[in-house]
Amino acid sequence: MKKLIICLFIIPLVAFSQRAVTKATDHFTYKETVDRNLKIYSFKPPTWKKTKQYPSIVFYFGGALIKRNLNQLENIAQEFSENGYVAFLADYRVKSRENVTALDCISDARDAFAFVRKNADRFALDDSKITAFGYSSGGYLASALGTLDDPIHGANSKPNSMILLAMGNPTKYRTPRWLGTSDLSPISPVDNINKETPAALIFIGDKDYLLQIAKNFHKKMLENNRPAEFVLFEGKGHGFWMQNKKDAYFKEIFTKSIDFLNALNKQP
Repeated sequence: MKKLIICLFIIPLVAFSQRAVTKATDHFTYKETVDRNLKIYSFKPPTWKKTKQYPSIVFYFGGALIKRNLNQLENIAQEFSENGYVAFLADYRVKSRENVTALDCISDARDAFAFVRKNADRFALDDSKITAFGYSSGGYLASALGTLDDPIHGANSKPNSMILLAMGNPTKYRTPRWLGTSDLSPISPVDNINKETPAALIFIGDKDYLLQIAKNFHKKMLENNRPAEFVLFEGKGHGFWMQNKKDAYFKEIFTKSIDFLNALNKQP
């Protein structure tokens, strides 16, 4: 009986600790809602100086816009910060906690990104080199930032580039009620790609159930003469990349992301 009681208490504590962000340099409230205050977590390079201008990257976790996985991308955010980027983890509301719609999630994603851009001087950022990085439903939010018009923030919520890992697009498989609108085209990234859409790097496994969404996005980017790279991992499904820095796929995704951003940043 004693062993059972110990297990019942240990499991929730471990689960809670896994959700916490523990490696961030600092955190800030970027938005106050009736549900809770939303924070963004910053990761600065070890030699960060206020007098420099750093490239930056804003991360959006995955979870089908239902589950909150705040620390999901913490390791890769830290990896970027250790390689000269100011990285940010953006928290946002999800359906399981706040019963929000996709429109609310997009609103939060925009507010978080605009907070970073508007505070570029504060964080010593080069505001021409701010990337949106998202995994799964976070990839949907990152691609929404790069493609959809924002009537509130305008260009302040528009990334200079996108990195989309196993990206989703709930307009293709969710109901209008769940999404928060019956007019789906305005919130479908692939339907809003144009000649001004920022460059994209797309990662996907060939066994991922979201493969066609990624393929369609890449195809539409090329049709509009937009820079887009497509990296296909053979035999891999959704979530294959793991989150461990020692994992080979983690390293490959990080290295290809750095190469992609370095190539963009060298362009005149």
